Amino acid sequence: MGAPDQGNTVGLKQRYAIFLRGVNVGGITVRMADLRSVLGTLPLTDVATVLASGNVTCTSELDAAAIKDLVEDALRRRFQYQAWVIVVGRADLAAVAASVPTRPDGGDGTSVAPPDVHTYVTLFTGRDELTAFLDDANGIEEQPTVLAGRTAVAWFSPKGRSTDVPLAKLLARSRFAAVSTTRNINTIEKVLGLLG
Repeated sequence: MGAPDQGNTVGLKQRYAIFLRGVNVGGITVRMADLRSVLGTLPLTDVATVLASGNVTCTSELDAAAIKDLVEDALRRRFQYQAWVIVVGRADLAAVAASVPTRPDGGDGTSVAPPDVHTYVTLFTGRDELTAFLDDANGIEEQPTVLAGRTAVAWFSPKGRSTDVPLAKLLARSRFAAVSTTRNINTIEKVLGLLG
């Protein structure tokens, strides 16, 4: 998601969201207090975490690409795992959230979805990575919706099945592990709320 923020490595202070992939699952435990402590040693200020699934907000003069490199290196050294993060500027994340479609209808023509359908946003490191995912997803019946900036998609899943629908299974492939991460739309909105 770095395209709009790429450019100067150091510039004006901006607000960013940092999304960690694969923490507190599969044996990789990162306590949020420890995460804040590690990130506090980097050129980031106002570091805060949202929930326990690796969502961070911060302020920095660095661009998204520089933050990504620094954070991944710091996490790998401190927590001894293959860390991958996606860094998104506040304006870019707001545009992504605003472009998420309403949930599909309940099959009776109404615009209100049944309460057991959840909306997910998958963020990619860039447009090329999203394009590769869309190419692989081409044969799947329920297609994701490409969101603003063309570095994220939205998709829907019945409650409790977010890991076994076809799009989720595709995203779980090792090919996409280092270049994407998925959050419930409610988490995206909470992160945006902290970004101000």
